[in-house]
Amino acid sequence: MQPQVEKTLLIDDSDIDLFIQRRFLEVCNFSADLNVYKSAEEALHWLKDANNGDVPNIIFLDLNMPEFDGFAFLHHFRDLPLAVKEKAKIVVLTSSNSSKDRDQAFSFPNVIQFITKPLKQTDIEALGKLIETKI
Repeated sequence: MQPQVEKTLLIDDSDIDLFIQRRFLEVCNFSADLNVYKSAEEALHWLKDANNGDVPNIIFLDLNMPEFDGFAFLHHFRDLPLAVKEKAKIVVLTSSNSSKDRDQAFSFPNVIQFITKPLKQTDIEALGKLIETKI
């Protein structure tokens, strides 16, 4: 089975969640290349300097992180180079099931999906269908 996307970025401050989500994405063969960051701020700096070929197709973003949370990432994402904003689509992957968080996340143009942890097979299937229309 061929991966659904070429490059993916997973951002979460929890080692356990990173391990679980990364392993799930690997088992599902979601991406040919999967990068992981424990800090949204570090991921943002990496994206700012990324070469066009390094820009991920999908960014899985946790919202609830200390200091520099997912919403701060989304606000700063708007200032990234156009090549990054055109290519990278964001999937919010969070423990929050708040409709306020969901509505706020979807107010950012690059957010294409809001998933409550943990990732499930049905989430990946729905995301695959969405990717066909958005990427």
